[in-house]
Amino acid sequence: MNAAASPRTRANRAFAVRFAIGVALYVLGVLFADISDVIGIPALLPALLVFPGIGLMAWANIEMYRSGDEFERRKIAEAILLAFLIATPLILAVGVLQFSVLPEINWIFAFSILMVSWIAGTIVSAVRYR
Repeated sequence: MNAAASPRTRANRAFAVRFAIGVALYVLGVLFADISDVIGIPALLPALLVFPGIGLMAWANIEMYRSGDEFERRKIAEAILLAFLIATPLILAVGVLQFSVLPEINWIFAFSILMVSWIAGTIVSAVRYR
């Protein structure tokens, strides 16, 4: 048998469980809101599942950040900084260009830019501190 799990492993498991439950609630809320008229319930009720989902995902990320040592926190902060520096000008440019050239783009596009930028920032941070 393996020895007792390290504090890092326990923190990772807690993060994964909270985040997975949060994502599941979020997805269920979005899916049920989308089909709410078909099943005959007000769209507001399933949409309320989104709030605890977001709360659990935020809680998981905050606890993961707090459980890390100084080096891990530095890597996370750098990844978030890079995500902000990449995503903000892109989102602003898309918003400005929608006035003249680009068609109307769904709001989720901005969220996608932010998430892809965060992934890029995480990769850059991981490579830098390898």
